[in-house]
Amino acid sequence: MVAHKSKAFTLVELLVVIVLLGIVTSFAVLSIGSSDSERKMEEEAKRLHALIKLVREEAIIQAKEIAMEINKQEYTFLEYQDKTWLPLKSKIFHARSIDNELEFKVDTDGKLKLFNSKKPTLLRLYFLSSGEQTPFEMRINLNNQSRPYYKLAGTFNGKLTLERIDEHGI
Repeated sequence: MVAHKSKAFTLVELLVVIVLLGIVTSFAVLSIGSSDSERKMEEEAKRLHALIKLVREEAIIQAKEIAMEINKQEYTFLEYQDKTWLPLKSKIFHARSIDNELEFKVDTDGKLKLFNSKKPTLLRLYFLSSGEQTPFEMRINLNNQSRPYYKLAGTFNGKLTLERIDEHGI
């Protein structure tokens, strides 16, 4: 008698493959979610960097005093007119919402402001027609995560830098 070998898969083999596919799929979904959040953080940091550079140049060229006002929900740009601060009327410098996944921390002259608490906080950074600006260091990170984050820093004389700080401090 010749033993007949079956070429079909056993039920145990099929279950192992299904479990492995489930595990791989769950890791893929989780990694996509975190990279999407990190992508939002990077885009916001780059957007802010570009907007601040542009608003600083606008202040100098147009001989205007401009401020950036930041609170927990949004940031907006204002100009000084008739002894009051009014929103800039521009397609570029309109108010922008801050994504709920992001956390902003701003340090101006040793006074750290955290924009994720329930207490309403408001801060203004000033960009003057003389080219001077409020010195600041802004940290943009994901909520409840210390790293990675983006550090946007501006000096009194208008120098602006953006750098990513990852898990290892680089």
